[in-house]
Amino acid sequence: MRTTINIFKTWVTYVIMVVAVRKIRGDLSAPVLAIIVTIGIIAAGLVLMAWFWWFAPTAGKAGTLEIIGQPALVVNSTYKIAYISVRNVGNAAVTVQKVIVNGTACDIDAKVINPGESKVLEADCSNATISPGVYTVTGVIQTDYGVYTVNLAVV
Repeated sequence: MRTTINIFKTWVTYVIMVVAVRKIRGDLSAPVLAIIVTIGIIAAGLVLMAWFWWFAPTAGKAGTLEIIGQPALVVNSTYKIAYISVRNVGNAAVTVQKVIVNGTACDIDAKVINPGESKVLEADCSNATISPGVYTVTGVIQTDYGVYTVNLAVV
């Protein structure tokens, strides 16, 4: 990027010198002026390309989760486990930090889901209180790229 800036500075200095000499020797011919303008446009384009090359790779990095199928909360007399199938449709790895079901944080190991990868999140929600006769509960998946809500079917 520094070389393009140096080229641009050199071109500006050249144009200033040509303008100064022009006052002494007379007008520039059309072909010479066309070459100078063309070089200026190319230099400006190179500076712009260098700018995008430097900042573009970091601007578009984001992980996005997509819920696959129907998430379920399996309730047994001894345990409650939430099964949530997710796929990372973004272009950066997503770390699942926490799963919350019915307002209660569930035990889950931090899972890293790489771009294009699918995983089943298994969260131990034994501390969650589920009233009898409830068929769906609301859950939240907390990641390093945001929060995703999910409705779990109670099975």
